[in-house]
Formats: sequence, structure tokens, C-alpha cells
Amino acid sequence: MEFTQRQRPLWGRWRPSWAAIAVGLLLGFAGPFGSYQAFPAAIRYAFWIGLTAAGVVAAVAADAVLPRARLRPGAIRIGAVALASALPMTFIVAWTLSLLQPGRFFTPLQLPALFAAVAAVQLLVAYAATATAPRADDAETPGHAPARPESGEEPIPPAFPAALLGRLPPEIGRDIVALETEDHYLRVHAAGGSALILMRMADAVALLDPRLGAQVHRRWWVAEAAVAGVRTEGHRLVLRLTDGTLVPVGRTFAAAARTRFAQGRDTGPLGPVSATAKAPFAGGA
Repeated sequence: MEFTQRQRPLWGRWRPSWAAIAVGLLLGFAGPFGSYQAFPAAIRYAFWIGLTAAGVVAAVAADAVLPRARLRPGAIRIGAVALASALPMTFIVAWTLSLLQPGRFFTPLQLPALFAAVAAVQLLVAYAATATAPRADDAETPGHAPARPESGEEPIPPAFPAALLGRLPPEIGRDIVALETEDHYLRVHAAGGSALILMRMADAVALLDPRLGAQVHRRWWVAEAAVAGVRTEGHRLVLRLTDGTLVPVGRTFAAAARTRFAQGRDTGPLGPVSATAKAPFAGGA
């Protein structure tokens, strides 16, 4: 089910099942619509858990049938799914009650009231299942992997955040090549030059999409698109950027940097360093 934009399919895993159990336990405890007085505790819990499980199945079918072009993910679609799935569930509830209470039956005039009660439960089931699905903004939170695009959709290319680009002078451009710490400042190397901004390396890295590049030293972050070659100097790993800058790789970052940047790039010995290139400095990670 697709109740919120940019989230993975809701019904692909076990979230709806857990949501059905949680809602069933809640309704079994509360005993709404007269079920608290009508049934003993064990039957009441089984009744509600079973109905919410069937409600999930009905909601899946309703979501598959309803048009997505007109009913996009959101509160309106949740309500539409609840109403559509409540129609078959009304007859399932009526049949179940006739089994638990022999002799009880619903007349056609009583069915609208039963439908309203069932629709309220289906709305709760659909909302609870939606709340257990990952949110779209989780993909932008540090520590969370970016959400995978739906099948057939083009992946959204990563971009440098406005919180970082907004601090740069216009003349150096927006194509960031690398970040380098200088005392309490951060030097941003871009295609058109470099500039100092007041920001910590840790804060800058937290803003950046991991797909853009990686931190390779306690003082350096490099853009993946800017790495032209990977070289070794003695026992140290050095990255050569497209602007000629030579970036040292710290010991704690070496394995990850070699895996990420070495494949498909020039990995020969270090050649002569141009006058404008920044030579790697000594020091650890």
C-alpha cells in the first residue's frame, strides 16, 4: 500500500501484520461497540485480532483496486481505502457475529450502522499500518540509508545541501571538489577556486549525502566525482583529484577509501607534483 509519498511499499513485509495485532489487542482491551459486555476476555481478544487481520487483507485488495492517479498517497487515500475495504468487511463481521451469537442476524436496515462501525475500525487499521512504515524524511536523516526508488522510477541524483552552498561566494561555483579543515574553519575547494567558511568538518559531513563522496582523513572530505586517481606513497594511500590536489588518506579510512575509489581509476605510482598541486602532509588519520 502506498499511503505516503517516497516510501517503500507498505504491504511488502510484516508491518501490516504487526499493526493488525496491535490494533486487535487495543480493541480487545477496550471492547468497543458492546463487545466488552457481549464476550468473555479470551473470545473478545480473538474476535478483534481476527477481524483486524481480515481487515488488513481487505485493505490490501482495496488499495490495489483504487486508482492511484486520482487518489494519491495521503489522508484522502487512507479514507478511501478504509471505506472501500469496509464494504466486504461489513458482511464478514455480520457473519462472524452470527457464529458467536447463534440466532443473531442483521436486517438490511441495520447494515448501514454496522458499516459505519466497521469503517471506523478499518480507518484505524489503515492509519496504524501507515504509521509503522518508514517516513520519507528518514532517508535524509544522518545514519539512514537513502530510500530506494520504486521500480521503473529514475533515482534522484544526490545534490550538495543548500546549508553548505549558501555559505560559498558565487565566484567559486557550486561544484565542490573537497573539504579541508584549517584551524577552526573549513576550506571548501570547488571547481572555480576555494573559500573559508566557519563550520566544523563533522557538521559538514553530516549534511552531505554519502553518495556524493566520503571523508578520507580527519582533515579531508573528497567528492567521488573529483577523484582522478589512487596512488601509494610508501605505505600511505593518496588520492589525486581532478584539479591536481593530492589528498592523504588516513589509516582509519584507508580500507574504505581503497574499496570505494580504487576500482576503475589510475592506481599507478605517484608522478611529479605540479606547482599548483597540494602535496599530502604527514600525520595519521
